[in-house]
Amino acid sequence: MRMQDRVMIMREFPDFRAPGFDMEAYNERFLRSLVIIHARSSDIDYPEHWGCLSVKCAFGGDEHYRANGTVYAVNQDHFLILNEGQQYSSYIFSERPVHSFTVNFPAPFAASVAAACLADPARLLDDGLPVRGRPLEFMERLYPHGGSVTSSLRRLYRLSSGPEPGLGAMVEAHYELLEGMLFLQEEVLRDIRRIPAAKRSTRVELYKRLHFARDYMSSCYMGEVTLEDLAGVACMNSAYFLRAFKRHFGITPHQYLIQTRIAAARRLLTGTDMPVREVCFQVGYQDTVSFIRLFRRHCEGLTPEKYQAQHRKKSLFTYWSA
Repeated sequence: MRMQDRVMIMREFPDFRAPGFDMEAYNERFLRSLVIIHARSSDIDYPEHWGCLSVKCAFGGDEHYRANGTVYAVNQDHFLILNEGQQYSSYIFSERPVHSFTVNFPAPFAASVAAACLADPARLLDDGLPVRGRPLEFMERLYPHGGSVTSSLRRLYRLSSGPEPGLGAMVEAHYELLEGMLFLQEEVLRDIRRIPAAKRSTRVELYKRLHFARDYMSSCYMGEVTLEDLAGVACMNSAYFLRAFKRHFGITPHQYLIQTRIAAARRLLTGTDMPVREVCFQVGYQDTVSFIRLFRRHCEGLTPEKYQAQHRKKSLFTYWSA
């Protein structure tokens, strides 16, 4: 299979509910081609469906994915990796158009890149992902933008934005992106090894559950989030979850929730014309005075108005388009 002949760019979301829509034919393209979804929407809701290995991004707002019993919100701060065969649903509920950008890898392409990376004996991992002969698998979680993965995503974004992208350059960028994802998983493995448990399977499971809860906070911060809710997402006892979360991330769930809400407020203040009162409500607070006080505590004493005046900048979506 020559991947150079099988690069597809989708600039519109399909309508799964349209009469006669052929889901099998739709999925077939993801089995044989490198597919980039490069589309905008303000109101979509996809039912649960199969997916290939993919990296999910969104700019100008949030796109939400439901998988693993939790919710993932991708935006200008985070991207999401989902594995081959994962069943998930997704939605964008926004008055303003949100730009969705997803890179999809067919299994043969992913396997060939992994084989090349593993050809170096120094890269073989004795207790992790990937291992020769096993399906290529990544830790499914939200990852902060930055590093080589984001650089490759940015390159693919720019290449696919034009009317006639250079296919050779696009294939190279796909190779670079997947290699960066493999290096990223080595960082994940180091984090897993630091978890105090005797069995590797226990460490991996605890890592997954703690990140399910953290990703839930990163995605659902605008509503009420209780310790009991988070422990339920992690399928853990509340007291044990609290101790394990603080030990692994270095802060309590409540402190992480505050950080997440302040980061969301910063995005809204610098990327929209939304007034402070509305920003307050959007990030999960009902008392504007308390929100301003909290914001100043975490933003070098600046009020939201001053922060907006000093830090107003083009969004990452606009930056990637440049």
